Amino acid sequence: RIGAAASDLTGSSRAAQWMLLDQLVAEARGRIPADSPHALLTPVGRGVLAKYLAGQGRIVVQVERAADIRQLLRWAQREKVRIAIAGGAEAWKLAPQLAQAKVPVLVDALADLPSTFDQIGATLENAARLRAAGVEVSFTQNGDASHNARKLRQLAGNAVANGLPWEAGLAGLTRVPADIFGVGDRIGSIAVGKQADLVLWEGDPLDVAHYAEQVWLGGRDMPMRSRQSELRDRYMQQAGPLPRAYLK
Repeated sequence: RIGAAASDLTGSSRAAQWMLLDQLVAEARGRIPADSPHALLTPVGRGVLAKYLAGQGRIVVQVERAADIRQLLRWAQREKVRIAIAGGAEAWKLAPQLAQAKVPVLVDALADLPSTFDQIGATLENAARLRAAGVEVSFTQNGDASHNARKLRQLAGNAVANGLPWEAGLAGLTRVPADIFGVGDRIGSIAVGKQADLVLWEGDPLDVAHYAEQVWLGGRDMPMRSRQSELRDRYMQQAGPLPRAYLK
């Protein structure tokens, strides 16, 4: 994280955030000894970060403010690091620079309020403006929202409703994230030789009113029963002589 979201880790100093980031890079590249009393990374952490610094994947940075994104682009160019941006509420302000640097952005398509000073320029058209400039767009949800991963297609639909082409919205759920995380050669699109992870929808996958009829993982069809579907079937029954709590 860079910006206000990380301020409590650095004494509310943005400058200190970049100093710490530079130290992490120095440790991973061996410029600071592992046994230094000032070291921040564990040996395992050094090894993992070193792989990403060597280009074996993208470092995903949560950052919102345009000024911080501009600084991050300079840092990535200086350190020769491949990055992706998560959040990016004001990323549209730097869309040409992001496109030129080939930096993808995972957008929260519902971030349209100035909830912090880092998000003064937030807009529902963020994804559309980025894509129009040539930036690859995918989706995320700000905050501790991993339990709401199911809502990503809703976010894609919101982005489409605010100007993002439908095809780009679908790609932001499939091909683009696969490419960002380095598995695009195996998943993310339908092609000969790729893993057969498929979903058959009864309507528009970006419309929350529609649902998946069948899911295949690795070419095998998955059971479509779930706790949610069983609760639906249970409470769709007509009321009988006993309360619903006694229904099976």
